[in-house]
Amino acid sequence: MIYTKSISRFGRNTVHLLESVRELRDLGIAVIFQNENINTLSNTSELFMTIAAALAESELEEDSKRQRWSYQDRFQNGWISIGSCMYGYRAVEGNQLEIVEDEAAVVREIFGMYLGGMGTVVISKVLNDRGLKTSRGNAWSPNAILEIISNEKYTGDALMGKHVRINGVHMKNDGGRYSQQYMIENSHEGIVSHEIFSKAQEERARRKNPKKVGVQADPHDFTGLIECGVCGMRFNHKVNSSGLKWANPIWACHNQLKYTKKACDNTRIKEDVLCEKFVEAYNHFVTERPISNSLRLMEVKLKNLQEEEQDLAGLALKHLIPDTAFRIEQKKLKAEMAELTEAICAQKSKSVTGADFTVITEYDPEKVKKFITKVIVRKGTVTFVFYNGVEITLEYSNGTPGNKPGWNAKEA
Repeated sequence: MIYTKSISRFGRNTVHLLESVRELRDLGIAVIFQNENINTLSNTSELFMTIAAALAESELEEDSKRQRWSYQDRFQNGWISIGSCMYGYRAVEGNQLEIVEDEAAVVREIFGMYLGGMGTVVISKVLNDRGLKTSRGNAWSPNAILEIISNEKYTGDALMGKHVRINGVHMKNDGGRYSQQYMIENSHEGIVSHEIFSKAQEERARRKNPKKVGVQADPHDFTGLIECGVCGMRFNHKVNSSGLKWANPIWACHNQLKYTKKACDNTRIKEDVLCEKFVEAYNHFVTERPISNSLRLMEVKLKNLQEEEQDLAGLALKHLIPDTAFRIEQKKLKAEMAELTEAICAQKSKSVTGADFTVITEYDPEKVKKFITKVIVRKGTVTFVFYNGVEITLEYSNGTPGNKPGWNAKEA
């Protein structure tokens, strides 16, 4: 048994709470909630637990709203915060920022090197070679350089409300998406001028793709479909040795391409190998016609939710639960049922007919669009997820490193 003071102490998200409790129950482990007097091994525990969890989640959201209002009120009155690890500054008494001169000199140098043409990788290497550390005592990384270059506080202004806490989760408040943001001008002494900072932002925009700024690249057949089975990021398309006769299109994890193999050590996959493996997986699928039980499971879950709604209504009629709790839980049940119904209809109405089940001998991009919803690449394996939930996993190899013998020999 696991004894817990209250549901709010065990989990603050209803879905995660129920998933955890059900997993424990399947293992024969009871969770006892003292305040609510609930034993999860009893027959009626789940309904009462769901209601109590919904109330706890609602209270958490109200608390988040109060906290957001409190911060916004302080921002309106000119209050600023930099945390405890902003390189170049330290917070002093009276909500003031004081420049740390030796660190400020490094900040100015970073802006100078960047505007002088150096990349973030080179800049971080220069600083690391000199034995310099970030405010947290870590080695410099390209991301740490970008954080400095893009932080307006180095000009003496402060944009407050960049982040917000929603249901206990710290989230980025892009463009004031969740709550209002406040720009407090001349809030403290700047380290770099507004002109230098603006030029750095222009340089960042220019470097994103100097050849195609503002031009939408043509999507590849698998764009947005491939997921890294190691870190969960998307795979990006890249051409090795672009423009040369031995150019080699590949797909690789975004984290690996941006931060090297230290961030993700998953294997890459050549585009021609990916297409070849798709043909193999597709032909197996249309020949064997495996059926996923995902649709059946969704229908069973929908039926269970409908029964839960009926039970909930019965408790409300007998005045066994407060009206507020009934409305909150009913709203959640109806939203979940609507989502399931939509998913069931989408799978049933998938535009794949019997005529589409034809064996192919060459790669066909139209088959990818019709049959595949996701591709997962793990070390040495690629998994194709079909429209009905069936997964087919195949091993792959990119072959011997390099190309055919003599590909790099100099021409006479």
